[in-house]
Amino acid sequence: MKHLFIGSTIVLAFAAPAEASEFDFRGATIVGTAYFQNAPDIDVDWTTASLGASFELGLGGGFFAQKDATFQGYDMPWANYKLGSFGGHLGYEVGDGINVGAFGVGEFWDDGTGEMIVGGEVAGRMDNFFYEGYGAYVFDPLEGTGFEQYHVEATGGYAFGNGFGIELGVHYGAGDLRFTDRMWQGLASVSYEVAPDMSVEAGYVYSDSGTDIWDAQAFKLALKKDIGGGTTFSQRNYLSLHNGY
Repeated sequence: MKHLFIGSTIVLAFAAPAEASEFDFRGATIVGTAYFQNAPDIDVDWTTASLGASFELGLGGGFFAQKDATFQGYDMPWANYKLGSFGGHLGYEVGDGINVGAFGVGEFWDDGTGEMIVGGEVAGRMDNFFYEGYGAYVFDPLEGTGFEQYHVEATGGYAFGNGFGIELGVHYGAGDLRFTDRMWQGLASVSYEVAPDMSVEAGYVYSDSGTDIWDAQAFKLALKKDIGGGTTFSQRNYLSLHNGY
């Protein structure tokens, strides 16, 4: 509990402005995501899922803050894991639809362990084209285990006028990953706006672990609800950094 309190305090303070006399509510987002993973070389399946909520506040002068909270679960053949994350982003509107930011996230596992995630990000839109990218560093500041991960991701897509959208991306991770020390992932998804400010997404992720054993393919299903325009950045958490792996 002490570690949970300290970690939460660090993360929630990350995106809080030093001085702010007025906050402008800009939007909120609720996202539920599920992945079905399959490692065909060893015929192993597992599922992962998350439910997250975020909201965004304008701070003035082009700056804004976004806060995230996410619950995540892993259902694997050998064990089940649950974890919660609390995070914040401090963003800045550069102009021409471009936003840059920095983020910090605290992850708290059900076995009492935890990690911190820090990084930088960019998100933008040009007419119907949209894109997002980030770099992240995952480490353990509380237990001192030396646990480390590095992640870089870039995605881009196109929103059609009929409610459909497509998105493609690439992800690279390295360090103390679950089954390997590095991972390439290819990402592809199709989304459809089923109602105003509500969309469903179906996606595919191929993970190349470099081990010839733990290569995997995943099928993703997500439901997103935006409120008041939604949020600028995607939610950052352990599950999203690994695209369900």
